[in-house]
Formats: sequence, C-alpha cells, structure tokens
Amino acid sequence: MLAVKKIRNQSPKYYENDKFEKFLGIESTEIVYNNRYNDDYYRYEPTSYSGLICAFDELDKEISCHDRLVDFGCGKGRVLFYVNQRFKCEVCGVEVDEELYESALDNRSFYNTRFRGMAEKIEIINGKAEEYEIRPEDTVFYFFNPFDINIFTQVIDHIMESVRDHSRRVLVMMYYPKEEYRNYMKYNKFKLYKLIKLPTYEQDWDEKVVVYEYGSAPSPGEFDIYDHESPFIY
Repeated sequence: MLAVKKIRNQSPKYYENDKFEKFLGIESTEIVYNNRYNDDYYRYEPTSYSGLICAFDELDKEISCHDRLVDFGCGKGRVLFYVNQRFKCEVCGVEVDEELYESALDNRSFYNTRFRGMAEKIEIINGKAEEYEIRPEDTVFYFFNPFDINIFTQVIDHIMESVRDHSRRVLVMMYYPKEEYRNYMKYNKFKLYKLIKLPTYEQDWDEKVVVYEYGSAPSPGEFDIYDHESPFIY
C-alpha cells in the first residue's frame, strides 16, 4: 500500500510529502528547533509520510475503526490526521507547546474541510504528557522521542496501570527509539511485537519503528469496551 489509503484514487504516492500535505489539507512540515517549554521536552519534527506508510502497512490488520491512537508530543498533528484518514479511527494528540497546539487545531479545521465530519474523531489536548489520563478506549500509543526518559517512564506507568484496571491489549509504537526507552520497556516486560525497518534503514539503523504489545483482550463474557458503532460514515 503506497498511499494513505486507496480511496477514490485520490491519494498521492508515498514519497510525495508536499502532495500529502495538500491531500490532507494540513501544514506540518516545518521543524521547530527551539524548545518553548523546558529541556525535558524535545524539538518538534514530524514523522515522514514514507515512514508512516511503512509502519502502518505492517499494522494494517492490527488497527481498525474501533481503536483509539494517542500521539504523545503530537506537534502539528501529522500522525493524527494520517491515522484518522487511513483507519477512520479516533485519535488523540497531547502537545505541551501552546503554539504547536494552536497549529494542530488550525490543521484540524482545514482537514475537516477536506474530510467532512472527521474532526469529531480527532481530539487535541494542550498539556503535559505525564498528566494525560489514559482512557479505557486508548489502544495504540505513538512516540517519536518527544521527551526525557523521566517523563516517558511516567507515561508508560500510566498505560500499564490503565491496562490493569481495564483489561485489553495495547500497542506502543516508537519511531527512532532511544535505547533507554527500549530498556524501560524490556524491564517492564512489554513484548516486542514487531520491528519495522523504514526505507532509509540501510543508511541509518535507527530508522525503524519498534512496536511493543502489552496486556490481552478481555475474555468472552467480559465487558467489551470496543463494542460500539462508529459514528463516522465516509
């Protein structure tokens, strides 16, 4: 699959970043080098579209419209709009930088003019990742080295606590993963589910997405948090 999703043959090719921006109706390309919050939170840099496509092609059968993806350090929201358009699922972005948050809101407004009604399934929060309350419907978590390890461990601890309280299987995706991030996942017995090599992996071995699995689906007879009808009709 070389496009966001093959719908009405409108999607650009996977390597055409500018055309992807126009297709989604957003602007998310610019890197923000200066940190406007504090040193624990890192710069904003969007995941390449080719990287997103490679990663989610590998998870195409794992994610459905009943999932909800949370992007910690979502910046201007590229991952949110890509995933929402491709899978028609709910997404949530958590961004501490107020200016980036405002940019993400603007992008959501423009995106909604291209894909009517989609904004209803896109939530964007201006706040600290470690203060985000994990919801029972949150099933996929995305990280692109957004912050210091001390914040990362707090977020992962919250995810584990939520899974203990609301039994389900979750996936944790890490693009360009730091070794200290991976060590913490191993320490907490997250199962390495998949290692996805991106197009430039041969030039840079860090160009990969590591996917971890934690928890398990509710057994038959338990309350199914995913048993609801999607309000979105495309």
